[in-house]
Amino acid sequence: MRVRSITDLFARSPFGPTQAHLKKAIDCAEQLRPLFDAALAEDQAALRQITDTIGELEAEADVLKNDIRNHLPKSLFLPVDRRDLLELIHMQDSIADSAQEVAGVLSLKHLSLPAELHPPVREFVEEILITCGMARAVGEEMDELSETSFAGPEAERVLLMIDQLNDAETKSDAFGTWVCRQLFALEAQMSSVDVMLWRQVFCAAGQVANYAERMANRTRLLIAKV
Repeated sequence: MRVRSITDLFARSPFGPTQAHLKKAIDCAEQLRPLFDAALAEDQAALRQITDTIGELEAEADVLKNDIRNHLPKSLFLPVDRRDLLELIHMQDSIADSAQEVAGVLSLKHLSLPAELHPPVREFVEEILITCGMARAVGEEMDELSETSFAGPEAERVLLMIDQLNDAETKSDAFGTWVCRQLFALEAQMSSVDVMLWRQVFCAAGQVANYAERMANRTRLLIAKV
């Protein structure tokens, strides 16, 4: 049950709903850990259950996104451009969408993966979630940034956080490329369909971190435009 309407929140600040939306998107991304655990264990029941959970979280993120779009008054004074704020929300929403895409591909058929690839795949997922956690931390600074009009020492601190997030995403991206190379090195042990689908899974998972980085860089743009 919602204690306050989204209109009440906007009467105070649009950044509270924006933070709530990001939290929901990251909650969705964090389901990647149990999702991959189920997929690697070939536990189809658990995979279906976690896929359903991701779908529910993504739907909840969509509700928040649409509420923000519907209730952000054009006349409301903001320290940032309204269009830039909406683009930030789009980047956040894409985090949840990409996590749902991973689950969708994994649900297409019963996939197997050689055991020697399990540890690096799990490490790849952890690298993605590190990036997402850093994106959550950047989003949590929105209220403070708005109070300082996206300028001053607070803005400088957030810019440093964004730089660190960019480094983390670069690491996860490189690790994802390496995992794909290992996948193709073992393709003789797998069906061609499984190889194709696993590659699609890894690419979609990498997009989760990519959109987390884009969300942070959109925040950088908000600061730069002040």
